[in-house]
Amino acid sequence: MIRLAITTGDPAGIGPEIAVKALQFYPLREELCYIVYGSLPDYEDGTQAIRIDRIEDAIEPGALYHIPIVDESILPGQPSQASGKNSHDILSRCRDDLKNGQLQGVVTCPISKHEIRKTDPGFIGHTEFFAEDPEQVVMSFWGDHFNVALLTTHVSLCEVGHKLNLETIVDKLRIIYLNTTKLIDHPQFAMLGVNPHAGESGAFGTEEAMLEEAIAILKKDGIAIDGPFPADTFFSTKATQYDMIVSAYHDQALIPFKMVHANRGVNMTLGLPFVRTSVDHGTAFDIAGQDSAREGSLEYAIRLAERALIEKDVVFVPIYDAFAPFYDQYMAHVKYNEWVKLILSQYNKLRKRSPKKVIELACGTANIACRLVRRGIEVDACDLAVSMVKNASRKQFKPNLFRHDMLDPLKRSGYDLAIMMFDSLNYLSSESEIGITLEHIHNALIPQGILIFDITTIRNCRDNFDGFVNIEDNGTCYMVHTSELDAKEENQITSLTFFQNRGFFYQRNDEVHRQCIFPTSVVLDRIGKSPFNLLGIYSIDKPGNLMQSPSQKLDESYDRLFFVLEKP
Repeated sequence: MIRLAITTGDPAGIGPEIAVKALQFYPLREELCYIVYGSLPDYEDGTQAIRIDRIEDAIEPGALYHIPIVDESILPGQPSQASGKNSHDILSRCRDDLKNGQLQGVVTCPISKHEIRKTDPGFIGHTEFFAEDPEQVVMSFWGDHFNVALLTTHVSLCEVGHKLNLETIVDKLRIIYLNTTKLIDHPQFAMLGVNPHAGESGAFGTEEAMLEEAIAILKKDGIAIDGPFPADTFFSTKATQYDMIVSAYHDQALIPFKMVHANRGVNMTLGLPFVRTSVDHGTAFDIAGQDSAREGSLEYAIRLAERALIEKDVVFVPIYDAFAPFYDQYMAHVKYNEWVKLILSQYNKLRKRSPKKVIELACGTANIACRLVRRGIEVDACDLAVSMVKNASRKQFKPNLFRHDMLDPLKRSGYDLAIMMFDSLNYLSSESEIGITLEHIHNALIPQGILIFDITTIRNCRDNFDGFVNIEDNGTCYMVHTSELDAKEENQITSLTFFQNRGFFYQRNDEVHRQCIFPTSVVLDRIGKSPFNLLGIYSIDKPGNLMQSPSQKLDESYDRLFFVLEKP
């Protein structure tokens, strides 16, 4: 059993808030058991972590547990000795479980060292708290563009030179190397100089001579390390050429790192007998309790801990993380009210009433589901993309949301209507996956339950998207959208390139969406092999049931087709 702890930090800060936001739709790994120490408010949809009193009760892989360590008197945004003591209690409980071997890793939310010192005057920081010998661990930071490690951590600048000697430098560089290889094969290292211009051959200090000697020793051991480099020019010219950049002191590396990796960086302690990662920001008392804190750094910290614990060679690629903020703007042309009218009119025609309980699969940002909720209908909605579901969760009249893959069985049932809109079915990759999806939906519906879904046709892709180029701007990001139709392979390839403003530069992200343009005959064949009865085929553009039309004519006459099925 591999257990990963998540501590929620100072309860007066943003830790509890970002923990809820990060974990509500987080794709928990089946190889891990997750335990939250501290304060974890219940999710808005009523979902809760499994509350336990002791770590030994966390026994189910892929589950989220909560050990409450809470002082109800503490209010967000009001740090105090009590909040410092509470966060110290959280860390102490977690450290005990780590020492007892009950935990294999920990992810930490931000604390206030100032408030903790009112209870524990000798407290320095997370790194020193978890390490039996602080001199044998190294603080490092990991990001999308480059990674950095520090030879010294929380010491004043005037002490840095006194902390550095040849033995210490060599020992810490070896710690960095051994731990970096747990995540990166054959890493390339760069060492920064301590002084301006890397000492200018002794003109501005002698520390670089020690660094050069240490580098020579490591190279004899087969470690690939270059330097020392002048720090003032390194980050603008060479940073992305190395797997790990070693800095002599805190701000030398962390100013450029945090400037580039705002809300996307992860702090990792190297040299511990367990995995420890953390967010790269503070408690943000000024915004605590305002529901405005961003959880991105905590998500990245959890993912990095997962990589270190179970799969170093696999990098997590978030689905639609860049596209989700654009989605509603991109879909602004869609006449959602007409889609809702079509769905409800079909159901009312068949059942002489409105549906009571609805499930929408692949809901995107839930624009259909929200309109159904507004009409007083109970709606569950799900999507594979965490970022889509999160955007949906911020909307008025939001449904009950959860993360779900269409190819997995639904854990909830009792629905009298299921819907899959906006060519969600086209994102399945094969005919057999259509059959699997239909079977899962069938099992979740009540007898005489209705399924309504749509597909995009070859005509729609050929006439409206083949060779399509478009540029969107949402104020902080540009999106370049191109689409091409591979008619022979019956695939539509949509490429999205995003240029996100990061303050000092634009970060590029690329997403490729592949849709299978299933001929209507294939969809009909799969329906025929499923437990469903086909009741009708419809188009928004033409009234009446098109069931009797030849499938090839349907492919060539309509941009989009709606299928209405019934569970016997």
